[in-house]
Amino acid sequence: MKAKSTRPGNFTLTKAQQMVEITRPWVLLAFYIAFAFYGLWWLAIAAAFATCLAAFVQLHDSIHNSLGLSKKGHDRLLSLSALLLLKSGHALKVTHLRHHGQCLSDDDPEGEPAKWTLKQVFLNGPYHIFTLRFASLRIAPNTRNMQLAETAATALLLVIFIAFYFVWGSVIGLVYWAVAFVLSALMPLWASYIPHKMASRNPTRMLGVKSARFWTPILSSFAFHHLHHTYPKVPTALLPKAAQELPEPEDHDHFH
Repeated sequence: MKAKSTRPGNFTLTKAQQMVEITRPWVLLAFYIAFAFYGLWWLAIAAAFATCLAAFVQLHDSIHNSLGLSKKGHDRLLSLSALLLLKSGHALKVTHLRHHGQCLSDDDPEGEPAKWTLKQVFLNGPYHIFTLRFASLRIAPNTRNMQLAETAATALLLVIFIAFYFVWGSVIGLVYWAVAFVLSALMPLWASYIPHKMASRNPTRMLGVKSARFWTPILSSFAFHHLHHTYPKVPTALLPKAAQELPEPEDHDHFH
């Protein structure tokens, strides 16, 4: 079933909400750098994980042009937020929109982990993100130059992180890269396998729905994944509100 492309009129971010959604990962990144600089690693690593999760949500909302920015503004934020994840934003956009258009079909590389066993998810997870890079180039060769430029930028960041370690003895960049890598390796689990395997009324998901109200970016993509497939233009921050006011999607539309 194809996802709806319209955004309900009363699900638009206010200016204050928009500012929060745009600045959140960058504020968290500043906290990570500050904590790491002063050697508070238990706080720094937590801030790094929070930064990556917030960046993922910002990237996701940029893909769907749901932050209230211009098309060019969304496009730029897509590239920048993906850099926080050390990824190509335009490559992820290609595979994510394919996922919405052909959910769990034979040509849905993003949704492929939903068909795996749990063992395969953990074994193949670290390599899945690389296969997505090649898939995005195949699906959208017209954005090849942008995808390659963003990939080169992520490689340059890693080189800079390594240089910081060898020249100044700083592991701040490498620790952040390690956190981003761990989340990427687990992405098939939390972004594909669990959301598509777990029914919307599952008790664990319902707990996620309640918890998501405390800080949307951490749990909304999981808790309201089925709703997002039906209303992709609703910003992630407003999914809890949408869940209360919009018709509940049928499980069988997006869960197989």
